[in-house]
Amino acid sequence: MVARLERESRAAPAAYQMKVAALALLGFLILGLIVGFAGLGLLLIAGLAVVTVLTGGKALILLLKFGKLLLLLAIPLWLLVKLSLSALFTRLPAPQGLTLKRGQAPALFAAMDDMRRRMKGPRFHHVLITDEVNAAVVQRPLFGLIGWPRNYLILGLPLLEVLSPQEALAVVAHEYGHLAGSHGRFAAFIYRLRHSWSNLQGLTQQWDGWASRPLQRLVRWYAPYFNAYTFVLARANEYQADAASAELVGASVAAAALKRVNIGASQYERFVEHTFGQIRDAASPPQDLAVQWAAQANRPPPADEVSQWLRNALQRESQVSDTHPVLRERLGALPGQALAAGELPPPLAGESAASAWLGAQATALRETLQREWQERVAQPWSQRHEELQVRLQRLAALQAQPDRTLDEHIEQLRLLVDLQPEQNHLHALAAFNAEHADQPVTLFLEACVRLDQADDHGLALLERTIALDDDAIKPASEKAYAFLKPRGDERAAAWADRWNRRDAFEQARSQQLSRLDVAHELHTAQLSPEQRERVKSVLGLGGKGVQRAFLARRVLPADPSIETYVLGLELTSWARLRDQEHAIVERLSEFEWPMHLFICVLSGAYKPLREKLASLPGTEIEFASPG
Repeated sequence: MVARLERESRAAPAAYQMKVAALALLGFLILGLIVGFAGLGLLLIAGLAVVTVLTGGKALILLLKFGKLLLLLAIPLWLLVKLSLSALFTRLPAPQGLTLKRGQAPALFAAMDDMRRRMKGPRFHHVLITDEVNAAVVQRPLFGLIGWPRNYLILGLPLLEVLSPQEALAVVAHEYGHLAGSHGRFAAFIYRLRHSWSNLQGLTQQWDGWASRPLQRLVRWYAPYFNAYTFVLARANEYQADAASAELVGASVAAAALKRVNIGASQYERFVEHTFGQIRDAASPPQDLAVQWAAQANRPPPADEVSQWLRNALQRESQVSDTHPVLRERLGALPGQALAAGELPPPLAGESAASAWLGAQATALRETLQREWQERVAQPWSQRHEELQVRLQRLAALQAQPDRTLDEHIEQLRLLVDLQPEQNHLHALAAFNAEHADQPVTLFLEACVRLDQADDHGLALLERTIALDDDAIKPASEKAYAFLKPRGDERAAAWADRWNRRDAFEQARSQQLSRLDVAHELHTAQLSPEQRERVKSVLGLGGKGVQRAFLARRVLPADPSIETYVLGLELTSWARLRDQEHAIVERLSEFEWPMHLFICVLSGAYKPLREKLASLPGTEIEFASPG
């Protein structure tokens, strides 16, 4: 659909925009029709009640007699009207962050005022500071999908720490360009409407009750379709917003900002990983996270690391669902920047945007954000620390043993790799695998260690791991892809395809395992004496109301090797008369069974199983009914 619309928008842009406008109008029209029909039904019911009361006599008696029925009709109509109006007019949740006033950061507000004057856009009603490596401009309409919008500028303090003031202005100008109509007023309206419908879809998913289902189905159909149909326009808007940013600060600064955002995100990700790497030794999270990051952001990382981060960003491929083009495409669209895409941005000279824009307020914001972060992660941090201490004690106990079983040796190697990542465990893993070549866990561990050390022999070890255990396909593919993709190795695509095929297989298997399909093949269950006795015992304890029981093995088309079974029940006439089907299945499901089992009553949708089960030899389970 996206490819077709891209061709259509290039061939006839005016016609495409007309269709987008018609589709936007259709959304409001459908909501209006729902409100109108439901409202008309309410008016008719109310009018009928009023006329009946005024007429009196027998009509009033009929109203008293059928008033409950009219009320039952009126309630869902009223709820439908209420929910439809709620969809149109309920205010969406406001963005979260620390509110910043003009007096607290005059330099920031002066820069925003100048940007607004030059780009001729609306003013910001709120400026928020967050702890994310991001910047955004958000419009929040006063009444749900429509109404006077309130404009929010959201600035991530960690991002401002790595940008110069001009680069930060380029980032904000890109976001502001969507609101200022840099790609046209109509496109700006559609941009806001896309976000509103997406937010509305999330809101309707929280509604309960059958009266909300018509509107839920409408929004569930319309919102994704509207977003998909306007996807081409949204992607074009991103290029136009980049052009508006370049016009404000210059193409070279805009390009440097795009690169710095990607580099800064990778640098911050490594910083956070290092921070959480302290959980093993520290019982509580650090109290100065934001201060630490500010100091690190002011120290440029090694040039080879920065080059690798930029290469990784430039090698990312655009996905069908990405409204934002990838970095390579965005740089190529900026005047004179395509050939310089691989060049590193110049080192920061002078103050960061955080210091220049926020001044003394930056210190207070860092303290508040790091305190909130510490409070948010304190409990899971402490729990994880305690878990690691238990594992460290287990490792110490294993190391203290004079002799270890094979499983204990494998466990020790796993604990060493997990708990002591700063040490090199390659020799120990290689020695173990040389002696025990058929252990997939330790082969995988050695493969990962080798790849982390840039030794591509780890790829061959991943293949050996998969040959021993096909459940390793996805983690092995992820590790291989992460190793090959940044190096531009074409083999990365094959590993990605391998992951996708395995994922599709696992999803199909999981879906078939979780639902009973009467069309699937059944085989006689080959149970051990212990399993059969356990099944008979459970039926004897919880099988009240069960007249006959049949057990067979299900054959899943996706994976016939999976051992899963179906227990089909025929109920007594008394149990059927009292509609005990659900209660009996629930009662039996609470017991512990010796296999993966799907329990059903052989009636209704599962009636076709009765003949299949009865025709298989040895499927009926004889048991002593509890009476």
